[in-house]
Amino acid sequence: MNGRRDVPGASPRLLLITSEWPPPGAAVRCTAESLQSAGLSVEVFAFRGRTLYNFVAAWTRLRPRLHPGRYDVVHAQDGSDALLAFPKRVPLVMNVATAQFIARILARRADAVVVPSEEIGQQLDTRAPVHVMPPGLDDAARAARLVEVYRSVSRV
Repeated sequence: MNGRRDVPGASPRLLLITSEWPPPGAAVRCTAESLQSAGLSVEVFAFRGRTLYNFVAAWTRLRPRLHPGRYDVVHAQDGSDALLAFPKRVPLVMNVATAQFIARILARRADAVVVPSEEIGQQLDTRAPVHVMPPGLDDAARAARLVEVYRSVSRV
């Protein structure tokens, strides 16, 4: 077991998954930078989604790297991006912007869900904590709230 988990107050090692083809889109880049400024170790795994082939290729590339010794938390930037984290080896936080079918199914298996509004959160049938983060939050406030979410689902 990694000794880092026993260090009180250690910052989670975070993997952000996004289907925005490299380089990651502006929103993901801004989130990663804000989280790094908040003291987290952040890695971004960006891939071109859209087709089943691209998802399978990305899953194949990511699987060998996705283990608790490397990351404490995985944060999927979109409901369908969360597919790459399954089967789960690391606690999963996922964004759900719209309660589409795949997002509702995957939210049931997430450890925490981030939504832009109460209405979307109410459409999800999940036991995971649902955190409302409206789009108008400034970067520092969003990063601080995300750090709280990550710490709530990880062992650090």
